[in-house]
Amino acid sequence: MKKIRTVLIGLGTVNRGVLGILMNQKQKILSTYGLELIIVGVADSSGVAVDANGFDCEELIQHKSQKKHVKELQGYLPEVSVERICYYIEAELLIESSPGNLTTGQPGLQIVRHALQKGWSVVLANKAPLVFGFDELHQLAKIHGGKLAYSATVCGGLPVINMLQRDLKLATLISLKGIFNATTNYILNELEHGGSIEQAIKEAQRIGAAEADPSHDINGHDTANKLFIIMKSFTDFAGTINDIHVEGIQKLTSQRLLEAKETGRKIKLLAIATKKDNQWLLSVKPVVVERNSFLGTCDGWEMGLELKTDLYESISVKNYEADPLGTSAAVVRDVLEMFKLSEN
Repeated sequence: MKKIRTVLIGLGTVNRGVLGILMNQKQKILSTYGLELIIVGVADSSGVAVDANGFDCEELIQHKSQKKHVKELQGYLPEVSVERICYYIEAELLIESSPGNLTTGQPGLQIVRHALQKGWSVVLANKAPLVFGFDELHQLAKIHGGKLAYSATVCGGLPVINMLQRDLKLATLISLKGIFNATTNYILNELEHGGSIEQAIKEAQRIGAAEADPSHDINGHDTANKLFIIMKSFTDFAGTINDIHVEGIQKLTSQRLLEAKETGRKIKLLAIATKKDNQWLLSVKPVVVERNSFLGTCDGWEMGLELKTDLYESISVKNYEADPLGTSAAVVRDVLEMFKLSEN
């Protein structure tokens, strides 16, 4: 058995889901993978707490369910900032699932930098560090011997990054189209049935699928971030997030979707990548699609990807994910694969 001392950044829905999986699947993880994750550090916006012997997963879940903060845990270190948690505890793994700051990438970017510089491995559910430091973080992992995984940052449980990197070996991407944000897809579905954006957002927030501030979803920025991560992971794209043309769904009305429906079509918020004159053209925008097309059949809480490559021709995949548990499972998936590989 190998014990993996682990630090959790953020105790929101994703990392609480991770704790639940670790608790409920503990014996299976041990028997199948020979691993046990020991949570030796946790952090949220209130501060940092450490316990070298390991926090109890169920107690952490109950603590947050009671709307308590990390600063109320035994082991709270008032003098330690979350950015410097790596210097106050010994560990092998950092799981970063704090709210993404799409203005600066901080504090997530700095936290991940420090972890990789210490030789830790890092699993990300937070997209912001990748958007602001994709190449830098991969270089740090290479230099210091840690590993970096982030399949949970793109379409939750749908293994987009895994499929591209692991299963499409030697392939060159020709083009892709995708629905990468389930919240906006759900909203568009509600608009098509005569609802409003405001009503759909409230329902998405009620079930925990949308953030308190859903503006990044509505404006298309979340989809753009996922497209950026895909392109950096699987192509020769050397640009920045600013090279993606972004239009959201905030100006769409129920009337426009009903008009499309009457002609046998739908409107979807699509991420699109095509290559022209050896240069990638990237966009996120509402697009009219045929109702019976693959992406036209991705409804409500479904996300989907349609891509073409030189070797594998056309591939289409989709999933249904109205619950953050799929993203939590993707985090655990990355951890298991990471440490299985590190032992081989």
